[in-house]
Amino acid sequence: MRDKKAAQRYAVATIESISDAGMMERVGSELQAFAATYSESAELRKALAHPGIPAATKRKIMEKLSAKLSYSAKTAKALDCFLRRGRIGLSADIAEAYSALLDEKLGRQKVSVTSAYALTDSEKKDLEKLFSSITGKKAVLDVGVDRSLIGGVVARIGGAVFDGSVRNQLAKMRIKAEV
Repeated sequence: MRDKKAAQRYAVATIESISDAGMMERVGSELQAFAATYSESAELRKALAHPGIPAATKRKIMEKLSAKLSYSAKTAKALDCFLRRGRIGLSADIAEAYSALLDEKLGRQKVSVTSAYALTDSEKKDLEKLFSSITGKKAVLDVGVDRSLIGGVVARIGGAVFDGSVRNQLAKMRIKAEV
C-alpha cells in the first residue's frame, strides 16, 4: 500500500512537470516502455538495485539506456529522479498511476470490452460512442474475445460491470426457472 502511494506521488509530480499534452502522451509511453524493460531484464534490475554499485555508475547506466531508447529529456529526468530516490523498482506502478492521471487529465475513460467474437471497426466505434455518452468522457476501448460468452458483450468501466452476454442471460433464466 505504501508503495502504491509513493508511486502515485511520483506520477503526480511527473505529470505536473509537463504542460504539453503531446509530451504527456510521449512520457506516458516511455514510462510504460521502461517499466516493461525493467521487469523483463533481471540484469538491469540487479545492477540498479545492487548496493555495491556506486550511484554515479547507476546514473550512467540510466543515461545510456535513455539515450539508446531515445527517451525524451522529461522521461530521462523522471527516471533519474526515481533512481536517485530509490524508487526505480516502482516504475511499473508509477507508469500505471501516470497513465490513469493522463486519462483523467485528457478526459478519457478506459473501457474493457469482452465479446464472444472479434468486433468490427464499426461495432467498436458504436461502443465508443455509447460508452462516451454514458461516462461523459472519451471512451478508450480495450477489446478482448471470450468465446464462452456465446454472444453479446461484457464491459468494465472502473469498478462497474455491464454484462450483456448471452451466457449471463441464460444464467439468469436458469435461476428464475429454479425458483
